[in-house]
Amino acid sequence: MSMIISSRKNPLIARYRLLNSDKRVRDEWELFNIEGVRLCEEAVAAGLLIETAFITETAVSKYPETYKKLCEVREPVVITDELGGYIADTKSPQGVFITAVQPVGFAGFDPADNGRYILLDGLQDSGNIGTIIRTADAFGISGVILSPDCADVWSPKVVRGAMGSLFRLPIMTQRLPEFIERLRAGGFSVSAAVLDKDARSIDTVRFSDKCAIVIGNEGNGVSEAVIQAAGSSIYIPIENAESLNAAVAASIFCYEMRNINKK
Repeated sequence: MSMIISSRKNPLIARYRLLNSDKRVRDEWELFNIEGVRLCEEAVAAGLLIETAFITETAVSKYPETYKKLCEVREPVVITDELGGYIADTKSPQGVFITAVQPVGFAGFDPADNGRYILLDGLQDSGNIGTIIRTADAFGISGVILSPDCADVWSPKVVRGAMGSLFRLPIMTQRLPEFIERLRAGGFSVSAAVLDKDARSIDTVRFSDKCAIVIGNEGNGVSEAVIQAAGSSIYIPIENAESLNAAVAASIFCYEMRNINKK
């Protein structure tokens, strides 16, 4: 085991904390942080490029298999338990931390290919984004596209909420009106999810193997420009409640898009 770091002034420690807190730094360096035994193991299994790894003294003995897996790709820097608490973004950290290179996502994306996509228009709740990515992965969605004004997909809260799906599922940030134009030119049907009973009900829609659904901002819904670009709107019939949470609505659409041959 290497020398144990205990100083909060260590440059590696300062760098890790900066990546946790500053989106601009994450964007500039194209790096992000991962915390916890399961997520760090999933990052290794997914083949992410690990730049730096940290593990506390206690975690070395408590999670020997995790320590071994990390050593195979990047020998972890051993830190004190106190320092693990200092850099953690959770209240009860397990003492395992990684800084990784952001995955490329859609390498060679071609709208001529088949696919089922979820597009996020201005979502601000990091928990919602993480849940949507996790659900999209679970139901075999081809990828998630975020508008530039969405909350940062590489923030610690989104990374935790996605539960490893962020490492596997293609993710891309694009201006949605232009991206939707590309999709439609490639033969995709694109629909904006709205709270409007004049739109098509999800109960009447037969999804194809080239389709995309836009989920809008938690308070304002899908922007008018994106609705116009999509050219089609769809709603989920509900009773009593005024609306559904964005992540819940996206989950319903993901499930229905999976069942393209059932209707």
